[in-house]
Amino acid sequence: MPLEEETRNLIHDYCVRDLPGDMTWHIDEFSFIDDAELRLRLGRAFYSARYVYKLMEATFVQNDEQHPFVKFQIMQYASIYEAVITNLLWGLLKEHPEVIQLQTHKAYKPVNALGSLTKVKYGDEDIFTCVYRDAKTPKNSIPFKDKVDCAVRIGFLEATYAEDIKRTYELRNLAHIETEASKQLDVEIAQSKTAYWRLGPFLDYAASFVGSYNA
Repeated sequence: MPLEEETRNLIHDYCVRDLPGDMTWHIDEFSFIDDAELRLRLGRAFYSARYVYKLMEATFVQNDEQHPFVKFQIMQYASIYEAVITNLLWGLLKEHPEVIQLQTHKAYKPVNALGSLTKVKYGDEDIFTCVYRDAKTPKNSIPFKDKVDCAVRIGFLEATYAEDIKRTYELRNLAHIETEASKQLDVEIAQSKTAYWRLGPFLDYAASFVGSYNA
């Protein structure tokens, strides 16, 4: 059964009172992202994370009751970092030499260098001829930390914040309870605050870079 309307309004007013703006304001923070649908969802994720933080503050939850609030915020911020970095690397910067290098790896490719009737063995095992050449790595197979390092090298992410962003993403993976248990780690309120504090400078720097890159 929901709380009385007066109480609900009181809580909602508290949650939005100190936010810098409404949903539109949060969406506009991603104005440098060309994809309109992605921009909307990024803004909504940002707004949601801030609203949930204020809700946590309003209800003054502690200990185990605080855990889901903190975990949600970290998941939102990590997802924002991942989406922005991936969008810029494989959108605006897809032809950049650093991005091409990031998604390139060496792999063996079988070739028919010998006649079809020729077989080479090593003991009881067949030997197949191959060439060792560049191959394309699917972007979803590239570790996030490597994408962050690439963003730093290109110049749309400050090295000062790189490790904190990697850590936020690592903590997001604790959404898997088995991983959380095996590593014996718990998210803490300080970590969600760090994720938030890094987001403003990250967005400002990325926006400035995109504006200069397009000039």
